[in-house]
Amino acid sequence: MQPMSQRATVKRNARRAEYDPAVMRSILRAQQVCTVAYVDDGAPQQIATLYYCDDAYMYLHGNRQSALLRHMAGGGEVSIGVMLVDGIVVARSGFHCSLNYRSVTLYGRGEPVTGDAHRRVLDQFVATLLPGHEQRVREPTPQELAATAVVRVGLDEMVAKVRSGDPIDDAQDLASDVWAGVIPLALQKGEVQPAADLRADIA
Repeated sequence: MQPMSQRATVKRNARRAEYDPAVMRSILRAQQVCTVAYVDDGAPQQIATLYYCDDAYMYLHGNRQSALLRHMAGGGEVSIGVMLVDGIVVARSGFHCSLNYRSVTLYGRGEPVTGDAHRRVLDQFVATLLPGHEQRVREPTPQELAATAVVRVGLDEMVAKVRSGDPIDDAQDLASDVWAGVIPLALQKGEVQPAADLRADIA
């Protein structure tokens, strides 16, 4: 497939580029944390934050006074990065040690989300973290809704970069006594830790 734009084109290690929108969306849906870069008053800024994606947009939310959200609500440009780490690639030389990963870089202009969609997206943020929990929590107050901004960026200009498989060692290193291979890595849930003030009768 063709790149979506010139800046959404991988130039370094181009063989690792992935331009299939379905692949990029699958990477975005496997993660909930992104890094957003933007320029504010001539100075570069970068913020890590939670996101939620549907088929057309990436959504961000937070305090309405956030400089990032005000920038995006005003139509400001951003570059957003998402990365999943799948394994440590152990090579026979330090030069070739690496990571197996899947990443997406998204470019676009922000726009505010208002009206009924504002509440709907906020519920979806909760559902993304813990499916079904959005139906159990209390209703947000008008003050909470007013204090929380939601913005979105279209998935119209993005690119993925993926590395998988074994280390790529130099031929002269293959006879080395150094172990080589991949150590898989994955994010997984641990044992739940009830809040100290949780009632004993709540499972």
